[in-house]
Amino acid sequence: MRGQGARGGAGGGLRVRAEGHRSPRSLPQFAVLLTCIFLVEIAAAIAGYIFKDKVGTSLPCGSRQTAPACSDPWFSPCLQYSCCGARNYTDWFDYDPFKGNNTVPKSCCQANATMGWGERGVHTGCAESIEAWLKKHIVIVAAVALGIAFFELLGIVFACCLMKGIRRGYEVM
Repeated sequence: MRGQGARGGAGGGLRVRAEGHRSPRSLPQFAVLLTCIFLVEIAAAIAGYIFKDKVGTSLPCGSRQTAPACSDPWFSPCLQYSCCGARNYTDWFDYDPFKGNNTVPKSCCQANATMGWGERGVHTGCAESIEAWLKKHIVIVAAVALGIAFFELLGIVFACCLMKGIRRGYEVM
């Protein structure tokens, strides 16, 4: 296969064309793939904007019906965001082991330097705290997404310009 421009891999398995890196055939595929990724990102951004007001209701602890999810070990925002329950501390009164004795988990209590775990409780719901955090940081997420989209758009434009130049017969360096 010497004169045909192909190289054999170890053991004769994979064969790659020697001039494949200069071949313009993969350029349209690259441009189409980049365009598809760009369009998916635009669709996700539009969906995010449309549903931005529904952030609180789609959180794992956004309603009393899903409050048992708050007791799962993976749900640590109660400690991280200093919050208690889905909407407030009374959400825990309906679930074991707090049912009937009107107690709440330790995450609902604030530590007191002199007496350990104090009587002062956290009354802010986790859904409200997480929603506020997401809304506060959405600008950063949007800025990063716009930056990535800009470079993807630049890649699409350059790929199309390169394809046009190759079709006209200009020498590409």
